[in-house]
Order: sequence, then structure tokens, then C-alpha cells
Amino acid sequence: MTTYDYDAIVVGSGISGGWAAKELTEKGLKVLVLERGAPLEHGKDYKGEHVPPWKAPFRGKPERELYKQDYRVQSTSYAFGELNRDFWLNDRENPYDVNEDNLFLWMRGGRV
Repeated sequence: MTTYDYDAIVVGSGISGGWAAKELTEKGLKVLVLERGAPLEHGKDYKGEHVPPWKAPFRGKPERELYKQDYRVQSTSYAFGELNRDFWLNDRENPYDVNEDNLFLWMRGGRV
């Protein structure tokens, strides 16, 4: 079995993790970045990229019941839509605790 040595491990490549990895590598450290989520294959996984709205189901608008059940939080983003729904986590399958007194809507992609 091959082993690897790293100076630092960064968990998550979001804005903070990505910046931390950048700073550490620029200082000469050997960094491993761990990320969860499905891999994204360029081209193949962009299902709605070249689909005009008039050719999309519901013209790219949401299926309201599905969105209420599965994408209650994610569908509040201006960028969320039927043509890119696969790029967002399903809120029902991936729940997180919410403080109703100080509501924070966490937009999550779950893609690498």
C-alpha cells in the first residue's frame, strides 16, 4: 500500500477551505483537501446548459410540490432552477438543524 505524507489537511473546499488551502500551499506546505459530494464530469453533467427554457419541462420553472418537499431551502436561491436542480443538495435527504429564532438558509451544492 502506498502512503502519503501531508503537512496539513483541509476539510471542505468552500470559500474558507479553499482560501486556507491556497495560503498553506503558497507557504510551501503539502496540503490534502477533502471534499464530500458527487464528482462533476465537465460537459456530461451540465444537463440544462444548452436547453432553452421553452424546451424544458415547465419551461424551467419548478414543480411546486417537489420543491416544497425536497428543496424547501435550496429553492429560495435566485440561482436554483429546474435546469440546474442536480447541482443542489436535496433538503429532505440532507437535513440540517435550523434555529427558527435566527434563521440561516444554507445553500448547499454537494458537488466537487
